[in-house]
Amino acid sequence: MPTKQIMDFREIEKILTEAFLKKRKLEIYYPRTETSIEGWRRVEPKSITTDIPPNGEVLVIGKDRLSPGHILNAYDEQKKEENGMRSFIIGKIRRARCA
Repeated sequence: MPTKQIMDFREIEKILTEAFLKKRKLEIYYPRTETSIEGWRRVEPKSITTDIPPNGEVLVIGKDRLSPGHILNAYDEQKKEENGMRSFIIGKIRRARCA
């Protein structure tokens, strides 16, 4: 399956929920940003919020409904030297899998 193919949001939501509940790392395919190239990122999920921290309300995984506009806050293993914490807009995640 080509990497650029976008997964359905419901599939991504299911994978994110599984990773949180089972305390597993994720691999997400994310588009280019101002500071990163497009590609796979290996992350350790920390929270999902309604806005970028510290402004967002923290959602309860498995109870609150996720939307494409919510934010995945995760430790990015490739950014260790820069603190590693990153925020990803869930709706921009193209593919996801548990690591």
